[in-house]
Amino acid sequence: MIGIEVIRKAFLFLLLSFCTLTLIGCQAQHNEEMTLLDHVSSISISESEGYGGLNENFFISFREAETITALESILQHAKGTNADMTKEKPDYDIMIRYENGETHGLHLMLGDEGEESVFMYVGHEKDGYVVPPKDTNALRGMIAVP
Repeated sequence: MIGIEVIRKAFLFLLLSFCTLTLIGCQAQHNEEMTLLDHVSSISISESEGYGGLNENFFISFREAETITALESILQHAKGTNADMTKEKPDYDIMIRYENGETHGLHLMLGDEGEESVFMYVGHEKDGYVVPPKDTNALRGMIAVP
C-alpha cells in the first residue's frame, strides 16, 4: 500500500504544480506586440464615437508608402498591457486596409505630447497596446493634433 500512497502524493504534487503555473501564467505581464495581417494599402482615421464599432466618417487617409511605413512601425512596436482600457473613451478610430482587401479596426487613446498612447483592436478593447511618448509625438504630428 505504500506504493499507492507515493503515487497518489506524486500525482497531487504534479496537479498542484500545474495549477500553480497556470495561475502564474495568467497573471504574467502581457508583452505581446500588435500584428499586421498583410501589406497595408491605406490607413484611415476618424474621431471615435466610443466602443462597439468604428466610425467610418474618416477625416484623413494615408496611402503614401512613407507614412504607412511609419505607422506600421509604431503599431508593431506597441507593447501589450493587461490594464483594462475601457474606462476611458478612445479618441480616434483607425481603419487599416490591406492589399488583399481585408481590414483591421483599431481604437486609439492618443496621449498628450510626451505621454504614452494606447491602441486597441475593435472588439478586443480590454487588450491594450502601449505606445511610448516619442511615438505619441509622431502620431500627433501625423493626425495634425496640436
